[in-house]
Amino acid sequence: MQISHRDAAEALHDVEKTAARSAKLRLYERGAPHFILWGILWAAGYGLTYAVPQHAWTVWLVIDAAGLGGSAYLARDRLRLWRVAATAATLFLFFFAAFAMLGPLSGLQIGAFIPLTVACAYILAGLRAGSRFAAAGAVIAAVTLAGFFFLPAHFLLWMAIAGGGAMVSAGLWLRRV
Repeated sequence: MQISHRDAAEALHDVEKTAARSAKLRLYERGAPHFILWGILWAAGYGLTYAVPQHAWTVWLVIDAAGLGGSAYLARDRLRLWRVAATAATLFLFFFAAFAMLGPLSGLQIGAFIPLTVACAYILAGLRAGSRFAAAGAVIAAVTLAGFFFLPAHFLLWMAIAGGGAMVSAGLWLRRV
């Protein structure tokens, strides 16, 4: 039995589609634990900052250290570990430079700027890696903007519940393949 060129081309196209979908699902599977980890840490960080605002810097230093350690543990292989470290260093330098240039910012502005930057990164990653990342980023941005503009007095509590909840929910959604 001979296969026509058209049948062979269709079969190759199906294989390519399946391979691309499989790669996307692997990315979702790898990203899910990071979303869940950081969602829990955001809930803790924003909640503690709401409860004890005078210790916000200490709270976030501990939260970020725990998140970076957890992300490094989740990465487990050298290439992914290197990417986690490079991403963390890039974000640290970006935030340091942005805050230095923008002048004195309120805690509310800083508390909104960081998740908006993270949301933007997820949206951009989603444009290349998979639409679920973009959707998660869009929800995080919407939650952040809603809290900033409509609930400024309770923004930190809002971000603990809605922001952390959005991150955990996104992680759980990414796990569903």
